[in-house]
Amino acid sequence: MLSMSQVCFIDVCRTGDTKNIDEFTTAQMNMIKKAKKQITDASTQSRENIQKCIERVLHELRNQIMDDMSMDEDRRKQSPVGGGNSMSMKRKEANSVFDKLGFPSGMTYGHRSSLRKECLRFLRFAYLADFLSLDSLSKIYTGSVSKMIDRLESLNESIDMEKIMGTEFEDDGGSGMQAPRGQEPLFYVNVTIEDSKAIAEKEIIPVEIEEFILPPRGTSEIKDFDLLTHV
Repeated sequence: MLSMSQVCFIDVCRTGDTKNIDEFTTAQMNMIKKAKKQITDASTQSRENIQKCIERVLHELRNQIMDDMSMDEDRRKQSPVGGGNSMSMKRKEANSVFDKLGFPSGMTYGHRSSLRKECLRFLRFAYLADFLSLDSLSKIYTGSVSKMIDRLESLNESIDMEKIMGTEFEDDGGSGMQAPRGQEPLFYVNVTIEDSKAIAEKEIIPVEIEEFILPPRGTSEIKDFDLLTHV
């Protein structure tokens, strides 16, 4: 159950292949399905383990009670009529709940008290298991988001904007801008300019745009770069 907290439902794309948006979305959906299956399997296994533990405890208690009742019965048979321990605990009539648990009818107060004590232990353990499950699910969420944030920060730190802005892509075809292995972008975006339909003149607003030229040829700064105007 505790190991379930290591499950991640976000694909941080460390395989080295940059995906397009559709492929990136598909990778995330596959990761979610994988995480869901791992959580379901872990939950099923935990339930089975807990059920086996409960059955084992009840089995041992059931055998102990049956041995006690058998010994009491033997003592009564060996005692003379009218003898025996006058302080013996009173037996209770058959109970359907006890029958469902496989316990014999006619258990004494002491036997039923032992069963109640074990049931209280089961209840406390159920609260503990519920807390551990919720804690693990919480760590799955926070851990997955943290991994993606760390991945984005790592990619951002590896970007040399001055080198990118100073590269003449038309001259070298971008061959000099290969990302280091493990630092490839999460996904790429294709932009297609649709110029077959003219833009209405009322939507065109003349705005003077300063030319973006980095030193030493110009005085522009990286912070002045605007993707919508300088591309």
